[in-house]
Amino acid sequence: MSKRSVARKIVRKSAREIPPASGMDLDRLRAAMQGTIDTGEISERKKFRRLKRDANGVLPPKKSILREAVAQEMQHRHLTIHRLWLLAQAHYPALSEAAVDEFLKGQRPLELPAIEALLAAVQLRIVRRKVAPRRQTRRATKGRSRSL
Repeated sequence: MSKRSVARKIVRKSAREIPPASGMDLDRLRAAMQGTIDTGEISERKKFRRLKRDANGVLPPKKSILREAVAQEMQHRHLTIHRLWLLAQAHYPALSEAAVDEFLKGQRPLELPAIEALLAAVQLRIVRRKVAPRRQTRRATKGRSRSL
């Protein structure tokens, strides 16, 4: 048989009933925000770098190799966002101009067909990087006997 939860007391306060933070409290909070953060318990592969907001409080856009390649090719070809959108629409008609604009600003991800359309519009393609072949190991297989 399950137990019933105990009814919790709900406290309701208006903003007028909450006292404003004191100067000491605000100074303590500001100092804590500027101080270092102990990330010792977090396993990181790279050194942790804290993101810094701009003057308006906006975080920087996430880095994207594809976004940077399209933007660089747009600059090289002297294309506007509108012209890029028109070229990409031939490959993917459902693509909106706002989506292209927000993608290039780093505010929005795009789905694969839209990315492919943008790459085709600026005549870029993705190629596999040549990697060094793996070395063969000398393991014993089922059909081969081990010689000592």
